[in-house]
Amino acid sequence: MTNGNRFRRIALGVAGAAMTLCLAMGAHAQSVMQSVTVRVEPGQMATYLDRVGALQGVLDRAGSGGKVAVWNADFAGSRAGTTLVGVSFPSLAAYAESTTKTNADPEWQKIMSGLGDIRTVVSTALLVSRDGGALAPPAAGSVLQGVIVRANPGQGDAYEAKLDALRKVQKRLGTSGDMRVWRISVGGETAGSYAVGIIYPNLAAWAADSQKVQADAEGAEIFASLDGLRTVMSISLFTAQ
Repeated sequence: MTNGNRFRRIALGVAGAAMTLCLAMGAHAQSVMQSVTVRVEPGQMATYLDRVGALQGVLDRAGSGGKVAVWNADFAGSRAGTTLVGVSFPSLAAYAESTTKTNADPEWQKIMSGLGDIRTVVSTALLVSRDGGALAPPAAGSVLQGVIVRANPGQGDAYEAKLDALRKVQKRLGTSGDMRVWRISVGGETAGSYAVGIIYPNLAAWAADSQKVQADAEGAEIFASLDGLRTVMSISLFTAQ
């Protein structure tokens, strides 16, 4: 099976899961993000980005509101050097509709087939937003600090409440970080976990704002209280392309 065919089967499977989630949740307008982590072949990044950009054109034509963002993993353990592609949609229903349309689109199929020789898919996931609308494509050079955590049994609501409190601390301190919280609905071993991302305008802002929040008494107290609520699975730092 080619990488292109494999990706299409993955996408169709995730679309089926999304349709099931829509029925279970009453198709509430929670934004979702399909994430695909890939390892691009050496010397092929420019070509890969061009082809991903062409996929955005097909998504626009499908009319479902899908927006593509591309991030390079600068610090991510064994996944350092990989590329994270996130496609945000305004709702699960929009995602399912878009996936059905694009998988049947000849241009989409041609582009996906052309990706097979220049990248290897590492993982895929479907994330449901817990706190807001679809994620807009970031400006080039933006920095994303991503944390994957598994809430301890019965502590999901308490964990989310602490994140809300931390967001208020960020606002009080005037930081530039934009915190987003997702629940991983479909994603292999990470399914059911939280993905917490904070987007900063650049690396300097990430460093300065992180120090500011950690030096704040209330911020430090919130961070300390998280230890009893969740287990950290990974912490990564990405740069937008």
